[in-house]
Amino acid sequence: MPGWASVGPNTNININNRWNQAFTRPGWQRPTRDRRDYWNGWADGVRHGWNHYHYHHNWFDDRWWSNHRPGLGGWHYCYWNRNYSWSYWWTVPAWGAVTNWFDWSVPQSTWSQPVYYDYGTGGNVVYEDNRVYVGGQEIASAEEFAASAMELATVEPPDTQQQAAEAEWMPLGTFAVSTDEKDTEPAMTVQLAVNREGVVSGTLYNARTDESQSIQGAVDRETQRVAIRFGGSDEIVAETGLYNLTQDEAPVLVHFGADTTENYLLVRLDAPQEEGTEQDAGDDGPRADGPGAEGPDDQ
Repeated sequence: MPGWASVGPNTNININNRWNQAFTRPGWQRPTRDRRDYWNGWADGVRHGWNHYHYHHNWFDDRWWSNHRPGLGGWHYCYWNRNYSWSYWWTVPAWGAVTNWFDWSVPQSTWSQPVYYDYGTGGNVVYEDNRVYVGGQEIASAEEFAASAMELATVEPPDTQQQAAEAEWMPLGTFAVSTDEKDTEPAMTVQLAVNREGVVSGTLYNARTDESQSIQGAVDRETQRVAIRFGGSDEIVAETGLYNLTQDEAPVLVHFGADTTENYLLVRLDAPQEEGTEQDAGDDGPRADGPGAEGPDDQ
């Protein structure tokens, strides 16, 4: 773990304690209608503009993996040695299935309802005067918040290759990675999965350069926070909410070291149709169970 991310156990305990206090504030777990419209409008630009629909029919299948095996680290969902179909890794997880997936028990106080983490002005994770507020609760300094994300994303490797091979993985799906609202034809695509211990694995693929990187990270059982690292980078870590990753669009906060953050958006991609069938890039629409469809009423 990089030196800038070493905040110490007491700081992390304080962050989680403050975060848990945010869960006692009713209603913050859901974005307002304006915020849902904002993310949906951004995502619609990608859904209608994404230019890889005629080329992605074999992405992440066995032939693709034979030429795109990034450095895997210790954990990976490993399409090529699992008894799952290629399309399995493109499926959309249901929130109820996700909450019952883990081997560890989840605190009822923080998992009684899903949290859609919404980053930026008007959202429920806000930066102000170099402090970070979650649901109106002050959590940490900006530097401490970034460091805690990197610590969460730095996972221990499996003890043995057998342990890695026996891990069970639930797919979280495949997403286009849009860096801003003008990025309607993103080159980057990410595929993610989570195992029963809360380890997150995946692959980041750049279609323009035909290069891939492994992804590893974890789910925080106390806050539903997910943080992931990319390849061998010690400077970049991304975070979102686990519930975000069950939706059609997932706001993501990307930390570039301790001092810089950017808001990205993951836009879910449908599994490619079989080769030779028509693919309409404009048919994708918001899911009926999108943010705000369950839980507290709109704020």
